Amino acid sequence: MIAFFLTALGFGSCGWMQKYGIPDPDIVAEYGCPYATFEARGKVTGENAKPVENIRVRIKNKYGSELQELYTDKDGEYNTGTIEGVFPPDSVDIIVADTAGIYAPDSVRVKVEYDRSEVPEGNHWDEGKATVEQDFQLTKKD
Repeated sequence: MIAFFLTALGFGSCGWMQKYGIPDPDIVAEYGCPYATFEARGKVTGENAKPVENIRVRIKNKYGSELQELYTDKDGEYNTGTIEGVFPPDSVDIIVADTAGIYAPDSVRVKVEYDRSEVPEGNHWDEGKATVEQDFQLTKKD
């Protein structure tokens, strides 16, 4: 009964092929979810190209779920550190906003490309690591 419901929901195994004499040694039944590690970093400056401190930086996936919120340091830099996640995004939105209200907000959608060069052979779920670097130059509000 459980196998029927799992199959109806799209879960299954390719083991039935071997049972009926259709050998395929390349097919492996695996269960799990794709995952990866991700990092976003950059620098926020004002119109005068000087770093701006305490700018709120929000990292969201393309569906609007927030991955992290942080603030720029005294050098105008932000760095999420390593974010580990299931179902890694293929793009992220980086949104910057001045909580003091001096600068106009800005945002950009960035494509995320993962490096699988350090993923062990045979690991089909680990998408690898990605680092996105995005700088912003904010303009003052009118």
